[in-house]
Amino acid sequence: MTHTRPPARPSSPRPATVDPGRRGWPLAEGIAQYRALLASDLPRNPYPWWRLTVAIVRAGQVLYRCRGPVALVLRRVVALADAVWVRGLMGSEIPTMVWIGPGLRLPHAGRGLMIHSTCRIGSGVTIYHRVSLGVRDSRPGPTIGDDVEIGAGAAVLGPVHVADGCGIGANAVVATDTEPGRTYVGVPATVTGR
Repeated sequence: MTHTRPPARPSSPRPATVDPGRRGWPLAEGIAQYRALLASDLPRNPYPWWRLTVAIVRAGQVLYRCRGPVALVLRRVVALADAVWVRGLMGSEIPTMVWIGPGLRLPHAGRGLMIHSTCRIGSGVTIYHRVSLGVRDSRPGPTIGDDVEIGAGAAVLGPVHVADGCGIGANAVVATDTEPGRTYVGVPATVTGR
């Protein structure tokens, strides 16, 4: 008797690192991306309420980029979940048009997190509670690189580029571009070390 192997399951796609733009994906691709993004995020968010926030934020982010009538209905459902959990209970504003790379970590479920719609956030980023990523003088919001950690209460304001591997200390105010791999603290933020 010969045994045949079951067909190999198709591997899930790698999470996208580049924003496809509004309605850039068919719904099937969006669902695959949602699963891939959650697979990269959930190991970094060990508590149920952290995971719930990340799941809602990712659903909104992905559905914003999906086209079709089913995606439209799902966007409305996710908007309700966002209004109740993310905005209502967590007191956060994380717009769906913000591109966030894979490996997002939101300690304390992103409580009080304020992100402007013009921000771009890289991969492997950790954002603590009460962080503001906003505009300054009506210019666009910041671009956050990969593997950045932003401490509680910090503010990154204006068209600033936070370089890869940076650390932003608690309550720091960053209003200028940063250097890769450096740590910034204070008001205004200055380099404290590597």
